[in-house]
Amino acid sequence: MTIVDAIIADITGQMQELVSEAQNDSKSTAGDKHETARAMMQLAQEQLGKQLQEAEFKRNTLSRLDVSSSQRLIAEGSLVTTSDNTLFIATPLGKIQFNEKDVFVISAQSPLGKLLLGKSAGETVSFNQRSIAILDVA
Repeated sequence: MTIVDAIIADITGQMQELVSEAQNDSKSTAGDKHETARAMMQLAQEQLGKQLQEAEFKRNTLSRLDVSSSQRLIAEGSLVTTSDNTLFIATPLGKIQFNEKDVFVISAQSPLGKLLLGKSAGETVSFNQRSIAILDVA
């Protein structure tokens, strides 16, 4: 979860920086230029708010996963080794490094995630006109 925590900390820092800039913005700048700057700051705050909400959702998703139990069928929380990649079915984070190995963290709701759910080692799925063998599920 430290990756998501770092994302949340970064977004929070950016939001605090915007608030600080808004407080330091002097009223000496008059007219349209001042109003445009304020509108841009407001838009940036809204976008950061959405990013923060999404990151907190990802953190909550990760925190509720039970990764301690050994699973035979692919479900949320499964680490899946395929003929192409190693995948962790959780929340969309993209490629991360884990034990010096590339792991793609994907959502169970993603097209590939949906395709893999309920499958087990030894099965093969077809994705983007490619055959992907499921080698291991942990």
